[in-house]
Amino acid sequence: MVIYSFRHFFASNCLAHGIPITDVAEWMGHKSIGVTFKIYRHLMPGSISSAAQILNLNLALAA
Repeated sequence: MVIYSFRHFFASNCLAHGIPITDVAEWMGHKSIGVTFKIYRHLMPGSISSAAQILNLNLALAA
């Protein structure tokens, strides 16, 4: 294993366990979250549907 493999392992595990991509991008030293998202977006396939469910729930409670 090389150092890059450990970095990738770290970032992958953080995102897979729900740590915000903004935090991971900062820890990885990426200049923007766009870089992080481009590399690791495959680890967050349900993030949009999860966000939609949370918003729908909150809107239903507010009504």
